[in-house]
Amino acid sequence: MEVDYIVNNFINNDIKTDIDERSKYLTLLPALISTNSEEIFKDKLGEAVNHVDKESLKEAVYQTVPYLGYGKVYPFLVITEEVLGKTEDASTTNNDNRYAKGLETQYDLFGKENIDKSRNNESEDFKFIWDYLASYCFGDFYTRKYLSNKERELITFATLASFGDVVPQLSSHIYANLALGNNKELLIEVVKNLVPYLGFPRSLNTINLIKNITEKGEDK
Repeated sequence: MEVDYIVNNFINNDIKTDIDERSKYLTLLPALISTNSEEIFKDKLGEAVNHVDKESLKEAVYQTVPYLGYGKVYPFLVITEEVLGKTEDASTTNNDNRYAKGLETQYDLFGKENIDKSRNNESEDFKFIWDYLASYCFGDFYTRKYLSNKERELITFATLASFGDVVPQLSSHIYANLALGNNKELLIEVVKNLVPYLGFPRSLNTINLIKNITEKGEDK
């Protein structure tokens, strides 16, 4: 298709980025899941194995599950197993400690005061969602091996930026990224690399969100 030439020319000649190969693929693959790009995902996963270990690549895919939902990610999990094959179990928690470990991770990422305030301000009817977040999202996924919290937050940023219409959650994870040392420049580099797959509206919205959050921090 002629459009393939146009897009690849844009990628190869216009996009200039300093992002390292590991971060490039750890953020590109989740973005392709968010945008339902199965064929491109399979192609890029085949490329990625030449730059990133299989375990980390699989974890990048797993990290999208609590954010995008099992149903949406499932076809990509199948592709990942086909391309990468079996890897060792990366879980580090069990049913006795997953809630506590997840809550501890939330405290580390977002601050104990912020998490406790959100939980305490929630009505009793809806507090279950905070329990689910602690045990499932942060207890089952963030505690897994091979990726640091810093990398998992960068992956989450790329996942949400590509998904659209999740500004409150994306904002929270931009703050978490900055707190962990993923600075404004790195976040911009991630977006720069994803523009061909996100399109300009999502890319511009994400850049403006990063700009507003970081400028607010500089004004303090």
